[in-house]
Amino acid sequence: MNAYEFQLLFGAVNYAGMYPSLIVAPWLWALMFFNVGLDNMMSDPAIIHSISAVFLLLMTVVSLPYFFTLQYKYTNYISVTIFQRIAVVSCLAAITAIIGQDPFSNFHNNLAGLMFVVDVGSGFAHGMAHPKGLPGVFQDIWTLSKNTPSTPFDKALRVEAYVGIAFSFMACVYVAVVAQIKAGLIITMLSSIIVYFWLGFHANDPTPTPNKFLVFHRLIVAATLLYLSEVEGNLGGLNTVFRIISFALIAGIVSPYAGALVTGASTLFLYKLGCDYVLSPEESSEKAAFYWMLGWGVVTVVSSYAWIYLFIDQYDEKQKKRVWRTNWQDRILGLFCFLAGAALDKAGFLLPGTLGAPVVYLLPPVTLWFTLETKMLNHMQVGTPFHPTWWIDGDLPKFSNTDWVNATFGIATALITVILTSYAFYGINTAIGFKSLSFTGSETTWKFAMAHGILYIFHSGMWMIVASSGIPPIGKAKAFSVFPPPLPAPLQANPHDCVPAHKTDLFIGNFLLFAATFFLWDDEYDTLVKVAVGLAWVVTTTMKLNIHVKGWGYVAPISQQKKE
Repeated sequence: MNAYEFQLLFGAVNYAGMYPSLIVAPWLWALMFFNVGLDNMMSDPAIIHSISAVFLLLMTVVSLPYFFTLQYKYTNYISVTIFQRIAVVSCLAAITAIIGQDPFSNFHNNLAGLMFVVDVGSGFAHGMAHPKGLPGVFQDIWTLSKNTPSTPFDKALRVEAYVGIAFSFMACVYVAVVAQIKAGLIITMLSSIIVYFWLGFHANDPTPTPNKFLVFHRLIVAATLLYLSEVEGNLGGLNTVFRIISFALIAGIVSPYAGALVTGASTLFLYKLGCDYVLSPEESSEKAAFYWMLGWGVVTVVSSYAWIYLFIDQYDEKQKKRVWRTNWQDRILGLFCFLAGAALDKAGFLLPGTLGAPVVYLLPPVTLWFTLETKMLNHMQVGTPFHPTWWIDGDLPKFSNTDWVNATFGIATALITVILTSYAFYGINTAIGFKSLSFTGSETTWKFAMAHGILYIFHSGMWMIVASSGIPPIGKAKAFSVFPPPLPAPLQANPHDCVPAHKTDLFIGNFLLFAATFFLWDDEYDTLVKVAVGLAWVVTTTMKLNIHVKGWGYVAPISQQKKE
């Protein structure tokens, strides 16, 4: 056994012994937590409950795969465990301290501090023991992620793992915002993220999948979580997460696809609970919905930059231009997700029972859905009829070979560009009054700017349908031509020329929403704002007219080639 493997063994033994030692010698852990004192640790039941849950999960969720990895020489999984400690544990331990969920928040966040010393620090040290050093750890993970599952079962297992990781993210959001349990994020990480990383490893690893051990481990983890939720039952909202994961892991024994179905549906359920919470004046703060929309806007933008960082080097120069345009789209949509909520909040309509409530429930997940699926199309190197510039020159096929990809992206596009944008236009103008669109009849400057901001965004989406994409079928199969019925662009222009005008509209619209929400409180700049908005309409309308004149009778190059 070399030093690289020995450090995993050392960790496995420690994780396996933490829960028993807490039961037998709690005074030892009072010293380990930077000498918080046994009385301070034992006096608060919430501290003991949370620490016990962490240690129990370390024993059942973490240590067993560690021992199994050493027995069967899953060297690549050692790299996964190092990544978990360096990246995942460090982030969640830091957030735990920041949001005040450390059990020892009154004693300088001692749990988070101990985790940084013991878990994160040892992760870096362990990574240095890799034959190629710490870069070798990340190279192992990168290579592992590129592997294609070799059996139908492994393909299904990968789906379960990936959907489970998405659920784990939503569970962390739910625990941080709603459940608010001491060490809740750490407990959620151990009960979900680590479990699905383990399943994902076996889905991608080329060695035979140890089905019997996975079934055994699923049952052990499910039993642990049910013990915490049904026997102990003292971790509040976390019990909901425990029940979901237990059911999902057991369903995964029948079929990984069944496990994925459970976690997929449960992700939406937890999101719904989060929306319920931030819209409840009795349970949350007055600005909770505002910060909820801000948070999801940030998630949209950050996920886009993470995608750029991880994958940009895999594309050629032409593809990179498309990737950066997709990144711009992600950023403007993330900004709109936040500003739509912020505008409704300023208008007093981001409350339960108002027109703003559906925006809280629907806009963030649809925005994330649309942007993530756009990234997937980039990876697959296929086009979509809703983005004509991707395929009209023959660079990409117009459709994916898989109609479920075509259909799901078509639905997401309809929701984000037509339905929700139209609803936001209606909701904001209902909140501030449609007369706010008037240059002479608006009550205040901020309402005028807000009304024109959302009008810019709404009308530009409608114009792109008229001038660029029309209403195309959402799939290749004939059934998708029945509803919605395909409609060519009534005033077809060159889609390449339409994009800059569309981006200008979106920038102006979001800028006006931002200014109206955060800077315009009185009528000091009323004349200046109205003159600027009027000029903007003149300029952008002129741009569109020029595009239609220039592109009159436009025929896509790929269509021209087919005729010839």
